[in-house]
Amino acid sequence: MRNKKGKTPIEVFYDENNQLSKDIKESAKGIADSGMVVAMLVAIVAFAAALTVPGDKKSVNNAWFIVFIVTNAIALFTSSASILSFLSNFTSSRFADAEFVTSLHPSLTVGCGLLIISVAAMVVAFVAASFLIFDHTTKWVSYVVTPMGFFPLLVFILFQSKFCEDSYWSKYYRPKLE
Repeated sequence: MRNKKGKTPIEVFYDENNQLSKDIKESAKGIADSGMVVAMLVAIVAFAAALTVPGDKKSVNNAWFIVFIVTNAIALFTSSASILSFLSNFTSSRFADAEFVTSLHPSLTVGCGLLIISVAAMVVAFVAASFLIFDHTTKWVSYVVTPMGFFPLLVFILFQSKFCEDSYWSKYYRPKLE
């Protein structure tokens, strides 16, 4: 249906909420900017850790060495993918109004998900490194460090559970817009 001016309801919505749309776009770019900084830090730390592998030459056959290498690679590559995902917000000019009616811009959702994976992998790599370093001397240090490493992840998941739920519903429940 069209109103007296010949506009559909969705066109009226966009006209009435033009400032809100601009604010959302600016907020999305701010989120992308902050996420990109964190992803850069994770990538730098993971890259540096790959160059300075903990342990000695005997550690290569240790299972914790394999865990360290794999999780460090996951952290490096997912943070790099997150950087590229967030970067697409700055290089792309396609911030269509229809994308913000039902969900976040897809690159923000993907970027945040990859960033969470990279931080989790970085924590696991740190725990594996502690087992590599203290394997032969004071193993109890690794057992104390492990719960400390997973505590921030649990807190983050607790604080982000509402965000994840909202992201899920905004992605899979789309009201029909005509």
